[in-house]
Amino acid sequence: MNPRIGLLLCLLALASAPAAAGNLFTVYSNLGTGTNAYNCCTGWTISGTGTIGQSFTAANEFVPTFSDQVSEIDVAVGYVTGVNSFYIDIDANNGGQPGAVLASFTGLSSSTNFGSCCGLVSIFNINGAFSLSAGTAYWMVIGPTSTSATTWEAWNLNSTGAMGLDLYSTDGGNSWNSNGQQMLGAFDIIGCGTAPPNECTPTTPEPGSLLLLGTGLAGALAAIRRKIGG
Repeated sequence: MNPRIGLLLCLLALASAPAAAGNLFTVYSNLGTGTNAYNCCTGWTISGTGTIGQSFTAANEFVPTFSDQVSEIDVAVGYVTGVNSFYIDIDANNGGQPGAVLASFTGLSSSTNFGSCCGLVSIFNINGAFSLSAGTAYWMVIGPTSTSATTWEAWNLNSTGAMGLDLYSTDGGNSWNSNGQQMLGAFDIIGCGTAPPNECTPTTPEPGSLLLLGTGLAGALAAIRRKIGG
C-alpha cells in the first residue's frame, strides 16, 4: 500500500462566492457557494521532491453533467511553500487512468494561501479548443512543473460531498496509484453555452490565473494526514 500525503491547516478564512458564469454554461462543478465554496483546510498535495522529499501529481476522475465546448476552468489550489508553479491537464479516460491529454495549461500559480477561502485559479480564453461530453469519464490532473521542484501546493477538497476515483503519481504521471473513491478536489468547468458568437471559436488555449479572493496565511501547518490507497 502506498501512502498519499494530504494536508490539514487550521486557519482563519474570509471568502466570496466564485464568479458567476453569466451566459456561459456549467459543464461540471463541485464548487459550493459563499464561504463554503470549497474546503479551505484539507487538500491533495501537489509537490516536487525539493520540499517534502516526495513528488505528488494528483488525478481526479469526473463525469460532466452537460456536453459543450470549454470556455473556462476554475480550480481551488492553495499555495503552501516553495516554487509557486504547477500545471493542469484535462485528460481522456484510458481504462480507469488518465489517457490522452485533451488540454494542458502550464506555468499556473495560486495567489491564495492554503487554509484560506475562497480564491480560485481561473483559466480563461480557452474558447472552445476542446469539448467534453455528458456521461463520459475524464480526468483533472494537477502536478508540479518538475518532479524535483520545491513546489508545494494543495488542491482543496470540495465542500459539496462530490466523490470520485482519486489517483496519485510519484513519478510525474508515468505511473499511477489508486486511493479508490475519495472526496474530489474542488473545481468547475464552464462551457460556451449561450455566449456571444465568436467567444468560443476554437483557438489556441491561453492560460492565465486570477485571484478571486485570498487572505494572508494566518497559521502554520497543524498536521499531516496520510491517505492510503485501497
